[in-house]
Amino acid sequence: MINIAIDGPSGAGKSTIAKKIAQKLNITYLDTGAMYRAVALYAVEKGVDLSKAEEVAPLLDEISITFINKGNDKSVCLNGRDVSSDIRKHEMSKYASEVSKLPQVRQFLVEMQRKIASENDVVLDGRDITSNVLPNSKYKFYLTASAEERARRRFSELKEKGQDIDFEKVLKDIADRDYNDANREFAPLVKTEDSIEIDSTDKDQDKVTELILEHIRKIDGKDVAVEENKRQLSEKTQKIAKKSNPFIKLFAKFVRWVMGGIWHTKIYFKDNFIKNSKAIVICNHYSGFDPCVIISKLLGKNGRVMMKNEITKNKFIASVAEELGCIPVKRGEADINAVKKVLFALNKNRQVLIFPEGTRNKGADFKQMLPFKQGVATFALKAKAPIVPLMYYKKTGIFKKNRLVVGEPFWLDEYYGSKLGEVKEIATDYIYSKMADLRKEVDILVEKCHGSKKKYLKYKRLQSKELHVNACHRSQE
Repeated sequence: MINIAIDGPSGAGKSTIAKKIAQKLNITYLDTGAMYRAVALYAVEKGVDLSKAEEVAPLLDEISITFINKGNDKSVCLNGRDVSSDIRKHEMSKYASEVSKLPQVRQFLVEMQRKIASENDVVLDGRDITSNVLPNSKYKFYLTASAEERARRRFSELKEKGQDIDFEKVLKDIADRDYNDANREFAPLVKTEDSIEIDSTDKDQDKVTELILEHIRKIDGKDVAVEENKRQLSEKTQKIAKKSNPFIKLFAKFVRWVMGGIWHTKIYFKDNFIKNSKAIVICNHYSGFDPCVIISKLLGKNGRVMMKNEITKNKFIASVAEELGCIPVKRGEADINAVKKVLFALNKNRQVLIFPEGTRNKGADFKQMLPFKQGVATFALKAKAPIVPLMYYKKTGIFKKNRLVVGEPFWLDEYYGSKLGEVKEIATDYIYSKMADLRKEVDILVEKCHGSKKKYLKYKRLQSKELHVNACHRSQE
């Protein structure tokens, strides 16, 4: 594993440089600072004293931090909520420094960071990466700059974000954080003897990045970037060898186009769909056409779909289905091969579509869902993947007015760390309840708001306002 550790004081440019190095080497950048900020945000929202371990520590079991890829950036999610903007507010730097003093918080996040680093090639930056998180890393760096230069950078960054802040205040906060980081009792900021120090005061980001890469080449005796590119090239070569013949690819492309063209469907709240990151996509199931629009309009080429094994009986159809990303599963038995393929896809940051009912719902009441199988909960817990719920209003068809709603993603993080056998039934019930809630929202959208997203949003605002007014009246009584 390639584990690159970068330490240094606040504002030295660690995060920016770490991201550039990760991009150069095609490895993962783990934003440890964002993790501390997320913990601090949760503690602030709970109204506890950030300096008291007895108040902060009990909250840690309630916290789940995940990173979702959005284009070239990663969104930081706290218990399934995107807090990327909230944790970057100026005051969060101070709050993060406060909670980072607590041994319980540091141990909680250090264990999380070590686990990720043991399973992935990563670049980590922080205050105690070289001394505490990854003390055995071959590649250790200490990035610093003068306090004035670091304050200037931070001041410019906040101004660009529209935050009104005084430079002297920023400089004081930098000095205060330097003192707190260096003097905290547990895992303070230090430059280890085997870390290479780089002063970035008078150097731009590209220069610092290249200096670090040069040191890595010297340490390892070879260019890590070249080696990584060779490995990727080898993987691409293997993939090319496995590619289907041109006719199958062309036919699959045609089928994908037909899927999106013939089964015309209006998709609501498409922005809720998670892209470029692992996710389990679930949907109610009425007909064999249900996957068509989802494959064509949402999943894309890298998505995967669990489908019944019968599709493999015809070799030609099986080849086309494989090209479309289908994972055949033998229903009614433990299909280990299918399970491995689903988990492999999730580990490769792909989305997998699963119909949790397990079979088509042919009941007269199209709003009533069948009981859910436990496979979705099992996969979500094993891969710690978010679940994206989809809901068709009713049975799809070529000449019908099809409607598909994308619900907000959710996680099963409250069950993480528990024994699978003990929680998968409870987790499955929770998934069912989330889909039932989405069913109600779909009915409101279609039946009360006549399929108008604008009317639906207005309806929800009025409903929220009415609930607030009623709550105020009750409190006055």
